Amino acid sequence: MSQRLRIDRLESFLAVADTGNFRQAAARLNISQPPLTRRIQALEAELGVALFERTTRRVTLTEAGERLAHRLRPCFTEIEAACNEARQADSGNSSRWLLGMTAALDPSAFPTRQQLEQYLEARVQVIRASSRELMNRMLERQTSSCPQLAFIGMPSEIPEGIDTRQVGHEPLWVMLPTEHNQATADAIDLQQLNDMPLMWFARRANPAYFDHCERVFRRGGYHPSRLEEPEDHHQLLAAIAAGEGIALVPASYLGTWRDGVSVRPLTHHWSELGTDIALAWNRTDSEAAELARRLTARLETTVQA
Repeated sequence: MSQRLRIDRLESFLAVADTGNFRQAAARLNISQPPLTRRIQALEAELGVALFERTTRRVTLTEAGERLAHRLRPCFTEIEAACNEARQADSGNSSRWLLGMTAALDPSAFPTRQQLEQYLEARVQVIRASSRELMNRMLERQTSSCPQLAFIGMPSEIPEGIDTRQVGHEPLWVMLPTEHNQATADAIDLQQLNDMPLMWFARRANPAYFDHCERVFRRGGYHPSRLEEPEDHHQLLAAIAAGEGIALVPASYLGTWRDGVSVRPLTHHWSELGTDIALAWNRTDSEAAELARRLTARLETTVQA
């Protein structure tokens, strides 16, 4: 065994251990689920033990995982404290902004941190969380975790006191088994997939978007049976390859695929199912409003170019 375990693998392990959820852990680390899963698998292979017991519904620590988490937490607490001291020592040297990004989309759907720093001409720290959590943090104005701006997914329930401005759109694509007769279609009408269960998210995750999709489904005559969507993206792909159902995923997640799974766009009839991307900020924060104006202008210029 290597005596120099990679710190990103240990950090990823703790994120999953603390959240009990691969999706939430990936959001905390500002990465997508596939690389997170690969880090955990690599760490387990290097240690020669299983650290988690996984099902489609939950992730729990094994005895070996419990012991590792118990020893690692104090170490990472010290590391975080050291990093915070370094940031505070440099806090007066340059402008610094905290920007949020919704965890519902892959990070590739948004500008990179380096691009954001170039657009805003300031240092940027990025956090990932649900759209609802990001907006609540803005309203609570907790200085340590309150983003000045956040990229959120729409439709969402927008609290009073939050302003938004649309800056992009993320279409949904269909993932289905390659054995299905629609797997080679140029574009898919969901009415042709009523024979397959849909692996879909729970309403509590985003009631506004869930209800929006339900209305679009009903208007279009799409009424499949439902299965709970696996938290881990690799488990989702495995279930589709096994013929258990289909999934509708944002375009930014298409970079990860596997044998047995085909990916196709939807026909224009279903374009309403996509996710609009908006910038959100606290209405009482004039500095954030100006920041949103500057960032929107740069994003529009980049798209036109």
